[in-house]
Amino acid sequence: MIQVLHRALDILELLSRNMDKEHSLGEIATPLNLNSGTCSNIIKTMMSRGYVEKKKGYLLGRQAYYLTNNFSNEKEIIKVAKGPMKNLSKILKESCVLSVLKNNSRRTLYNKTYVQELQANPGKELNAYQTATGKLLLAYLEPVDRNAFIKTYGLPENWENVKSEQSLISELQKINKLGYAVHYTEANIVGVAMPIFRKGQVIAGLGIYLPENRYTENIKNKIFDNLAETAKTISDKMIF
Repeated sequence: MIQVLHRALDILELLSRNMDKEHSLGEIATPLNLNSGTCSNIIKTMMSRGYVEKKKGYLLGRQAYYLTNNFSNEKEIIKVAKGPMKNLSKILKESCVLSVLKNNSRRTLYNKTYVQELQANPGKELNAYQTATGKLLLAYLEPVDRNAFIKTYGLPENWENVKSEQSLISELQKINKLGYAVHYTEANIVGVAMPIFRKGQVIAGLGIYLPENRYTENIKNKIFDNLAETAKTISDKMIF
């Protein structure tokens, strides 16, 4: 048996028992009967791979959640988001969507449809590169997770200005800096997305989608202002 592998798994199991707690090195090493130096070296390796992260203390990293596609308490997110999304849809008279990443897809957690004669359908799961919320969520991944995603799933087929891994990273960094993503589909649908935060980390994307002929200069500011306000409202309620 490989002892260091057992120790790494022991650390993951310990952190997973209380995922919101930030553990000190001693709180990990002592119950696992590990030397502090040994424990620290194992944790450094796990951090480099994204399985552990450090704030004030040590927590499970995003890569650990990728193993099960479980990034947070989805039922609680939906519960918090439903009311603000209903209000957003009513104000803009457009449909909105709450999404997370699942493998290489943007998965819909909740969709509030504004019924009218001409409307768009976001779909349950779509390639992350082909949606505003998908691009946004990729842009907020930690570099190690972003690079692992690109290595696993490759480059997008139809993304203007993206011809290489470096140009893709550059575009994602632009989205991260702007704080929003806009995506135009071949079906003449426009999506605009902004992040939902919990404890400083992006856990979901909030998006508005509408036919391109309604995405006029007159409505753009209204969409951005209300989308930003709603994303902040939801983020502020993410206390679980």
